[in-house]
Amino acid sequence: MELLFSEAQGRVRVSVAGTPEGTVALSVPVRREGVNRPPRNRQGLLRIQEVDLVTAYTQSAYDPPSLLESRHLIWVLSAGRRSWATIASRFKDEAWSVAVALIRSGGVVLRCAVDEDLELAEPLSWRLSHSWALQAEELLQELRGWRDPYEVRKELLTLMTPVPELNSERALLEGCSEGAALRVPSGSAVRTEAWTTYEAAVRAASVWWPAQVAEERLSAKELAGLALGGSKKWTPARQTAFENLVGMSFDLAVDEADIDIRVRGPLQWRVGAVAADAAVANPWIALPAGALRLVGEVEYRGRGVFLVENSDTFERVCAMPEVTSRWLCVWGKGYVTNQLVALLEWMQPERLAIWGDLDADGIAIIADLSQRLGRRVHAVGMEVELWRAGPYRQQEPEQYLKAQALAAQMAVEGPVELRALASEIAVTGESCEQEPLHRKVLPRLVKLLGGVPAGG
Repeated sequence: MELLFSEAQGRVRVSVAGTPEGTVALSVPVRREGVNRPPRNRQGLLRIQEVDLVTAYTQSAYDPPSLLESRHLIWVLSAGRRSWATIASRFKDEAWSVAVALIRSGGVVLRCAVDEDLELAEPLSWRLSHSWALQAEELLQELRGWRDPYEVRKELLTLMTPVPELNSERALLEGCSEGAALRVPSGSAVRTEAWTTYEAAVRAASVWWPAQVAEERLSAKELAGLALGGSKKWTPARQTAFENLVGMSFDLAVDEADIDIRVRGPLQWRVGAVAADAAVANPWIALPAGALRLVGEVEYRGRGVFLVENSDTFERVCAMPEVTSRWLCVWGKGYVTNQLVALLEWMQPERLAIWGDLDADGIAIIADLSQRLGRRVHAVGMEVELWRAGPYRQQEPEQYLKAQALAAQMAVEGPVELRALASEIAVTGESCEQEPLHRKVLPRLVKLLGGVPAGG
């Protein structure tokens, strides 16, 4: 099972006797100086007193063990954490076998004590995996089946009737037989198998489209409050389903969206039961911070990852199929976020390229990213000759001084291939942004990226 990016820090796989087949034992990290670290004694040796058991298999986002009845699944999903005493009280003699089955399916993480001989001791508690936890609310609604399917479909059809942009989706829903259970219609643009996710997307789109036609902007929280029954009702799965239905990236469709990165290129991503395809997205798909913590299914088949510093340049690159067909293009708000670093660490792309502003800050961004990843980040479109030709950005006097100092530092400590550029910037502090260089770099971009070596 893939752990959260943030959660994987400080964990190492450990060999513990008695670990059930199909599971893996991971160390429980300790928090020191604000960072998760493996537990070690004063001699620097691992000191394992507890472990977390996780699945050894690659699992889909939700595939519960067949031995569990619905009433037991409801109980499992109803709480993020359970003590072992509570679990044993519920399942009696079957508690251990149920726990192991849930671990193998990717549903829970079981914490166990470890004795002095590194043998598995008594179980202590479990918690829902992040994949199950993120879907729990919607899964519980489906399992409990509280609502009349006919009335629910009737309500959605009523919402879609005055919205011509949803005519095709409405026709699909109308085609469902009257007595059928709540299932997503075949061919739905929402691209999900989960009814509750589908319903949320339809409800949101039914409110959003009239506002869009009237040129009224809605915030993400405002739309959720109007359509979903609460301003905090967005989940990564619902956001992606909504994107699929309206044909627009979430951060473009609404204001104040919790978005950290935009991507376009050869990557397919499943959030719960919802599919998103960055290869066909127009102009891109946006990954919310929560989605980066999701245990999802990702298929990536590109030549490498290409980071672009500025949003306008990123949009121009996204319009170049000869680039996006081979490179996963990423924009991360113009700086290196922790989420972006975690994503790159997890993906381990064969090639990593970046195009930034030709200034001290642009070089520093590359230096910071390279240091945090522990690998070379290959700069493209950042030749000294381009900087010399300008044009230069107008700055306040103090900005020139700050840039000169940073560039002087980068000339000594920065990426080797950018030190000559840093040395020249250190003299004047001038900054040459990406946007004025589009006509000089974009026609050469395919060739420049073709020269990026593996490992850089």
